[in-house]
Amino acid sequence: MASITINTNLASLTAQRNLSAATSSMNTAMERLTTGYRINSGKDDAAGSAVSRLMEAQISAYDVAESNTTMGLSLLDTAEGVLDIVGSYVQRIRDLTEQAANGTYGTASMQAIRTEVQQRMLEINRLCSVIDFNGIQLLDGTSTAARTKAGINLQVGNNAGGANVINLDYSLFESAKFSALIIFGNARNETGYGKNTDNITTWYKRSNPNETTKALEARITGAAAGVKGDDGKTLYKYTVEDGYKSILKSTYDCNNDGKAIQNASCITAICDAVYTDDATAREFLYFLDDAIENISARSALIGAYMNRVESAVDAIGVQKENIVSANSSIKDADVATESSNYIKYQILQQSAATLLSTANQQPQIALNLI
Repeated sequence: MASITINTNLASLTAQRNLSAATSSMNTAMERLTTGYRINSGKDDAAGSAVSRLMEAQISAYDVAESNTTMGLSLLDTAEGVLDIVGSYVQRIRDLTEQAANGTYGTASMQAIRTEVQQRMLEINRLCSVIDFNGIQLLDGTSTAARTKAGINLQVGNNAGGANVINLDYSLFESAKFSALIIFGNARNETGYGKNTDNITTWYKRSNPNETTKALEARITGAAAGVKGDDGKTLYKYTVEDGYKSILKSTYDCNNDGKAIQNASCITAICDAVYTDDATAREFLYFLDDAIENISARSALIGAYMNRVESAVDAIGVQKENIVSANSSIKDADVATESSNYIKYQILQQSAATLLSTANQQPQIALNLI
């Protein structure tokens, strides 16, 4: 049998407890609706919160990996763009050289051809010297990637290990200066024709003796002669003893330090040797074909790497999407459910407040009995 008491109002305590619970649940629903998250603190779901934090770390790492691969694509785009220009210049040089090989050009015409060829060679060297990407020299052979033959590593995954790295081959970043382009396809380690000690930059005698005149044989002397080429490593010599009478006995001083009889750049030495008669111009076509093949090979390799890096970007996008989806299922709030909860607890809060007011008036009934 229920009794009427003054000191203890059980109905009021019950109403207060239910009002507090309704208010707390309504506030939770309101927080989830305003933030969009089901988990806003560890107390909402301790295990889910821990898993979600790990997933969010992975999502952030995928963003960085995607940025890395995009930068790698930009680097390759930059190198390819310059190679396209270099290729067009080499093609123009070849066209002019084929004209010079015709034998119908006099001294003045040959000199005009030589002048344009020399300027285009110099422009190739200038472009290769100035082009860089974020401080990395791409085509002059001086970058760490080229010198150490380590290439450039693109971090395309979240973790350490080779599976998360794409290595761009060092050959992409070797010198594309003119003297370096024309060594492509020439014989190596040929007896009597030397090799630069660094095994990187050399111009060898062609393997077929019938394709070579003495004027275009480049003897590699390197540091031993104390004079280096425009690539810092090679020295080209053309002398009367080599059997080509149109070239004065001289060593072209590629450093312009006054130590040679005739001061000139390596490009000047090449042009002096080539553009004097149709025979040497005709032979030089072989070297220009090597240069074009060199550029084509690099462009093809760049294209292959671009396809691979683009595939890595797509893969990162798919992986990131899957992780985001999984994290959403754990952390994100269901708006429909939370809206229903908010309305429910709002009604319960209002009803509990009304009933609490009624419960607080119950002890006054005792006054009627006094």
